[in-house]
Amino acid sequence: MKTNAMRCSALILLGALFINGGPPISIAHAEPAVEATRPLVSGERARVQRLARDFASAAETLNQGGVAPFQDPAHVQQWQDRVDRFRAALARFPQTDDPDVQAAAAALADLENLFTFAAREGARQRAKTGDVQATLAAIDKGLRAQRAPQWLPVPFTEEEANRWVSNAAEAKNFATDAIATVQRIAADAHLPLTRGTVDQGAAYDRQDLTRLLNVANRTVRNVDEAVEQTLANLRSAFQGQDRELDYYRSLDPENPSHRMNAFLAGDAPARVYGELDRQLALARSAAALQRAFGQEPTTNTTARIEEIIALRETYAENRLRAIGDSRLPEARSDDPGRIAIAQEILANPRYEFGEHGPVVLTTQEIVEREKEVSRAEIKNLEFSLSGDITLSGTETTWHYRWEEFNFATPIRDDDSDDWYVWWITARKYDSGWERTPIGRWVSGAIVKGDLILPENFGR
Repeated sequence: MKTNAMRCSALILLGALFINGGPPISIAHAEPAVEATRPLVSGERARVQRLARDFASAAETLNQGGVAPFQDPAHVQQWQDRVDRFRAALARFPQTDDPDVQAAAAALADLENLFTFAAREGARQRAKTGDVQATLAAIDKGLRAQRAPQWLPVPFTEEEANRWVSNAAEAKNFATDAIATVQRIAADAHLPLTRGTVDQGAAYDRQDLTRLLNVANRTVRNVDEAVEQTLANLRSAFQGQDRELDYYRSLDPENPSHRMNAFLAGDAPARVYGELDRQLALARSAAALQRAFGQEPTTNTTARIEEIIALRETYAENRLRAIGDSRLPEARSDDPGRIAIAQEILANPRYEFGEHGPVVLTTQEIVEREKEVSRAEIKNLEFSLSGDITLSGTETTWHYRWEEFNFATPIRDDDSDDWYVWWITARKYDSGWERTPIGRWVSGAIVKGDLILPENFGR
């Protein structure tokens, strides 16, 4: 008969070395119920020999499975119960001097040493990896919530830029950390394949590790693409802006065409001031994004902002040269109902218009408009303008339908006490997003125009 030592596998030998090298392990055996006064009979000997084979077979099964399954406390308990049953079975044979009983005891000792080693190693690995199921569930939930964002459309405010960059950073950083955590878990954790999916209540398995890695890598990639697209759009708009500003740089009140179209036409101030405000918002978007990334605006960006502000002031001065003294535009309608609506809007404390002069309707009638608007909500970057950038969110489309008309009125500036002509769009929405005011007249687009003297209100 081969000895148990000859049948031990590499893991059993490793377990034995671990046990021998560590603190002594006491293996409790059941005390015999009666004194061993007689030898085994043939039936008892056969049962003892079968027990020895069962102990050796169990040790081989445990050895082949390795220590990884012992990260599961339930698996440890199953083997503990099995070893306890084996120990109780052998305790029924108190003939400790019998060679077959001694052989069975040796086989049981090998199994107990191997089990002890596997349970200790499993506990060590479990302590290293932590609660793997809870960790993977948190990663799964975070990746679902922090998807890669759409690119940020220009123009945008400084607040929008800060929020976009912050959300982008959170998304990429979460995905990057998730990749490192999943890879660490994959190296150590025991995650056998399960039936069903986690959404159906199954535990996370190794296939889920692959799925989570794919999602996290895709998030990082999509963040990079969204940032690259945002920067490309902003760069293109900034370059094109230089050509568009040439028209406003060249405006001359002595030029008959400019004088008629850009200075004297009834809607000219609203058009010119509105376009310059749009260009200013674009330039300020570039500065906002640079600050959001922790950098001061570049010299080119700062110079562009200052130039557009100067162009606005120059236009105001040249318009006064073209028309003499500034005055209100010619009324296109005297509809008392719309004038009343305009006055209600001006009186609304929410808009803080303050003291105003007479209302002049600049459109003949109320018009109906509609459009669809898609907005990206960024939820979650590491980024530098000179290096790699890396974001998540959702895109939602709303259908807007509304009525509108335009009016102008002089409004007193609280800081200087000067009066300026303001061009205001009144709107009443029938549909929009969840925060759109429905069914009531509100202020839409507003443009601050020329300085005007109070004595010219009625001219």
